[in-house]
Amino acid sequence: MNVIIPPKRGDKGSSFNRLVSYISDRADKPKDDDEVTNTARSSQSRTKDAMFDRLVDYVDRNEGDDRAVVITESFPDGRQRLVSGGISCETNCFSWETAAAEMNMVAAQNTKCIDPVYHFILSWRENELPTDAQIFECAEHCIRQVGMEGHQYVTAIHQDTDNTHCHVAVNRVNPVTYKAANLWNDADSLQKSCRVLERKYGFVQDNGSWEWGSNDQLVRAPFHFPSAPRDAVPLQVYSNTESLYHYAVDEVRSDISGLLESNTLTWEKAHQTLHESGLGLREQGDGLVIFDALRPDSSPVVKASSVHVALTKSKLEPHLGKYEARPHIATVKSDGSTQAHQVRSTYQPQFELRDKDARFERRQERADARLDLKKRYQRYRAGFKKPELNVLRRQREIADHFRAMKATVRDKHRDPVMRKLMYRVAEFERMKAMAELRIQLRHERQDLADKGMARPMAYRAWVEQEALTGDVAAVSQLRGFAYREKRQSTRLQREADRVILCSAADDAPVHDWKTHATQLRRDGTVEYMRDGVVGVRDEGDRVLVRESIYGGEDTSNFALAMAITSHKSGENVVVQGDVSFMKDALHALHDFNREYGMSRFEPTREDQRLYLEYLQDNERHEVQPTRDASADNSLATRPEMGPIPRP
Repeated sequence: MNVIIPPKRGDKGSSFNRLVSYISDRADKPKDDDEVTNTARSSQSRTKDAMFDRLVDYVDRNEGDDRAVVITESFPDGRQRLVSGGISCETNCFSWETAAAEMNMVAAQNTKCIDPVYHFILSWRENELPTDAQIFECAEHCIRQVGMEGHQYVTAIHQDTDNTHCHVAVNRVNPVTYKAANLWNDADSLQKSCRVLERKYGFVQDNGSWEWGSNDQLVRAPFHFPSAPRDAVPLQVYSNTESLYHYAVDEVRSDISGLLESNTLTWEKAHQTLHESGLGLREQGDGLVIFDALRPDSSPVVKASSVHVALTKSKLEPHLGKYEARPHIATVKSDGSTQAHQVRSTYQPQFELRDKDARFERRQERADARLDLKKRYQRYRAGFKKPELNVLRRQREIADHFRAMKATVRDKHRDPVMRKLMYRVAEFERMKAMAELRIQLRHERQDLADKGMARPMAYRAWVEQEALTGDVAAVSQLRGFAYREKRQSTRLQREADRVILCSAADDAPVHDWKTHATQLRRDGTVEYMRDGVVGVRDEGDRVLVRESIYGGEDTSNFALAMAITSHKSGENVVVQGDVSFMKDALHALHDFNREYGMSRFEPTREDQRLYLEYLQDNERHEVQPTRDASADNSLATRPEMGPIPRP
């Protein structure tokens, strides 16, 4: 297990309300395999008023209703374990519903503590499945170790990612003394707690700043390369683009280590090694930084010591002499000739990380399409106009109507008592009409929000709507979102059969096929339904073909699969499955090439290509293309026909 302490907000605006709402309410979090519809998706509001309204809605429930919060266990010390919206939680506050309010009231008693919210995450390895009780006990132990025993806290277990983890939100202000806890060296204390808890519950020891030594004592872990800079990880996670730090580590760290081990490192060789990967080394302040040589002024820089711990002036200058600036690209040999140092690769921040194995042309095409998609979204936001509800005009119409009514009363009724009574009746009717207008406006605003017209759609929701219109770039972007979240790995391993493997970044448009209905998922997967069951699924780099629901093969599924594959690059086309499936797929490919000659394509694996040529030769000689046993056996007996790893 390991601990993560998320960075604090720069404006010191952390909120117990928002944090408790986030860690305990995951019901509206969409799933990648949800179907994309024409109805715009909107998340629940997390403003204080909206969360209070949802709390009031809960309090107003009758006892017979299906309660959103179910208490599962109570303890003598006041702790409660419960299930909130499907999330297992624990708190030592009076109740889960009032936990945020209780924390806010206690924190308000200490005016010097600007940010009383303390939040950390305990995460377990993928193959470890701790029980809820073990997780809650681990969280409570960690709270004690950082000196906040007795402080108000809420813990929520999340299992919607590959790693089981729990969020712990603690109030730094003590509810008895109203003093704020000192969190100096909290990360180190939590790391040490993880090692103790791993041994107590039998978990595998994870990486960290502490480890168990040979004498069964906790000792400092030996030096490892420093972790990635904090701002480099979100770049890769949220934008799918490779950070300069990760690119430099992959390209030059091992080369620098080799030069150090062979004791041949010089300033010139360091510059040459970086230059071959499109990078440069220069002084900045009192240290060294690595930068993108193609964009030396506009690109971000990375501390050289974070790429390799030895790349510091204090460590290199005693051995290599004073720092030397980058030499000319062409160096002069001892015999007087010049030698140019070739650039093997360059940092491409506009390319998606998932496209690293694709050809440069296709990577550039996808990057341009994604940039155009973002510009279209910016134009959509800039030109968005909220539908006008004409509130002032409608209020004015009501006011004018009752003003005229009062004028009529003044003209018709001369009796002062009757006139006053009629005025009050008119005023009451005016207030009633205004109240009805407010209720009507509330419904109209809610209707606009449900349709996604109250405010500009978020980028992902907008991309989903664009993908429904058949936009290839939008469908590709949905697949990029899915790659970022890495939610498909388990299913891909389970369904590694009956597929046509294609290349990375191979995108095809959504087909309107006469025999199949089409569904688009949030991860960019396009499903083609036949008789209410998915017959073909296009996942970009592979096309899955299912059997017929009545048993056996469905020729229409194969025909559609070949049509989809024909729109891909053709750089890699490999049929993967058992021998029977491969033969049926190659027969379908042969029929497709015969009927659609302009879109013909061939498999890239040698034995499958030869089998397709065999079918074509039989047809040219006007021989009935029956499945010759010898040809089928050749497919089955070739050693390379075994399971093919996913590229």
